[in-house]
Amino acid sequence: YCSQLLRQGRGFPLYVPGPQRNLPQEYRRKGVSIGDVGRVTPEGIFDFFFNIYLPAEHPINANDVPENFYPLTQYFPRDVPPLRCVHRAGFELCLYFTSDFPGGDFIFDCNAPRGAVLALPHGSQLTKLENLEHMRRYASEHAESWYKYINGARGRGLANGSLYLVTGCEKSRSWGMAAFQDVTTEPTFQLSF
Repeated sequence: YCSQLLRQGRGFPLYVPGPQRNLPQEYRRKGVSIGDVGRVTPEGIFDFFFNIYLPAEHPINANDVPENFYPLTQYFPRDVPPLRCVHRAGFELCLYFTSDFPGGDFIFDCNAPRGAVLALPHGSQLTKLENLEHMRRYASEHAESWYKYINGARGRGLANGSLYLVTGCEKSRSWGMAAFQDVTTEPTFQLSF
């Protein structure tokens, strides 16, 4: 799933896109945001640690931040274009709507031996920080302390390069996902949602 969708250049696709239940209520309400520091687990979950734009005592960070943490000055609103509804052309698929198909309204004809489908019936909204320079400098200055904190106090044992700093996110209120491999293309393989 991830390897197929990463090629589309739309960020890191998650198997489990919703926030984990063990996170603060305010985080669960908002979900992933610009400035979040976390990792993607082998199960495809974003494992949130803290947000670089929020003070340590903010309910989302809940005083669970690296030693000597201080937030990065909030980005300018003009550096984040207004929420955009996303539709991207360029995918080769046939989409049929039918009321006669039991259990689904979307049928995807798949004519390749492997692939992935992410269906967003209500579309998605993209929030993306355009000016990344301040964020890059801040991350470069603090990355070592982030790894020490996450591998020490949070006990994750992460290798260098496995932390993510969120610069944008695409959210949807409904979705369906599937991945397939080693399928024959004759007759056409179909997925339905």
